[in-house]
Amino acid sequence: MHARKWVRADLLDVYSFYSYGFTVTFRRWIRFRIGFFLKIIHH
Repeated sequence: MHARKWVRADLLDVYSFYSYGFTVTFRRWIRFRIGFFLKIIHH
């Protein structure tokens, strides 16, 4: 039972780590796309 708890904790940590990294990357990508789009509109 203890082993399962540890594995679950590790999986949750890895999942939260990857989801956080994905969210940050996604936000940067959206900002980049919006900035590019606004540049096109202004020009």
